[in-house]
Amino acid sequence: MDFAEIYPFLVALLIGTLIGTERQRRLVEDKVRGVAGLRTFVLIALLGALCANLAGHYGPNFAVAAVFTFTILVAAGYASAATSLGRIDFTAAVAAVVTFALGMLTIFPDSIPLAVALAIITTWVLATRTITHHYVEVLSETDLLDTLKMGIIALVIYPLLPEAPLGPWGVINLRQIWLFVMMVSLIGYVGYILIRILGAERGLSLTGILGGLVSSTAVTSSMAAEVKMDRQILPAAVFATAIASCTMFPRMLFLIVVINKDLFLALLPPLLIMTVVGSALAYLSLRKNPAAGKDVNVKDPFRIIPALKFGAFFAFVLIISKLASVYFGDTGIYAASIVSGLADVDAITLTMATLARSTLVGSVAATSITLAAITNTLVKLAIAYILGSREFGNKMAAILLPTVAAGLLALFLF
Repeated sequence: MDFAEIYPFLVALLIGTLIGTERQRRLVEDKVRGVAGLRTFVLIALLGALCANLAGHYGPNFAVAAVFTFTILVAAGYASAATSLGRIDFTAAVAAVVTFALGMLTIFPDSIPLAVALAIITTWVLATRTITHHYVEVLSETDLLDTLKMGIIALVIYPLLPEAPLGPWGVINLRQIWLFVMMVSLIGYVGYILIRILGAERGLSLTGILGGLVSSTAVTSSMAAEVKMDRQILPAAVFATAIASCTMFPRMLFLIVVINKDLFLALLPPLLIMTVVGSALAYLSLRKNPAAGKDVNVKDPFRIIPALKFGAFFAFVLIISKLASVYFGDTGIYAASIVSGLADVDAITLTMATLARSTLVGSVAATSITLAAITNTLVKLAIAYILGSREFGNKMAAILLPTVAAGLLALFLF
């Protein structure tokens, strides 16, 4: 017998231990008796692996019969214990059957990562009972309907849109534009959930940080819509937008390290300075009114109109970028970077970092990437005015314009 033969059974034992530990902890925490604890769940996963192994000798019907028999056994066990326990622990019964099935999966080498991943997710679902129950208890009809709307735009509309670019210049990609619409809607929805859990200030701040890792432009659009609906949320929304914008700069540095680390030192001063200046101004802006936005009642987590407006704005920027590119032609890398920064910084960052490894001077590539970051920051300021309120735009200008000025100064100095 070699290790390869026993490995699937060891994985099954670990899966049973993972889920069984959570079940045992739950019984101790609730101070109640249960049908199955840690040891039982370990044996359940091992039994599933053994049955799947035997099915390799006796055929697939053996596996089907094993699952059916075990399910009946679990149902009978928990039903007979209902009287003595004073309750029916249906969740534990289902968890036992799931553990048995995951144990069976471990016998197939290609399915071992799936079995482990599903075991972790199952344990997480079981362990977050208090949080999920609390959320469902406070879930309103509007929340439920808006969750379904999110599912429709992400899982129904998005797959139906064509992937091929449209228009005379081939820049209007409906699927790409709808992806940004989805991000704006999702960021707004996540922000709503975090507000419900953490309060407006902390909830929107976390939304800004997480959203900035994906798209700071989408965060800006989402926060602009929030401010237009409720002015009380203004301080927290300004902070969230500013933090998202500042998160963009470290994200760009990360891309540089991955693609061309030789550019890192050249880009570190301007991007770091813009990060520090923007973050400091955002913090000072929030501290001026620390009590604002803490008791905000956001009633509608899903608003498609602001997201569609952003989609239209993004399509407009793409067209303008293409026209400017045609107008400038190949007369300058800097002009191309500024134009590209109107729509996106990641694409120009990747392009310049790649070219700097072969045909482009490093200093030119670094300057181009910095100009794209500055341009994109100004685009977010325009979004704050266009899609948000004038007050929101003014407060964002007090943060973003000094950030841009610091980036320009860093270009001249370094």
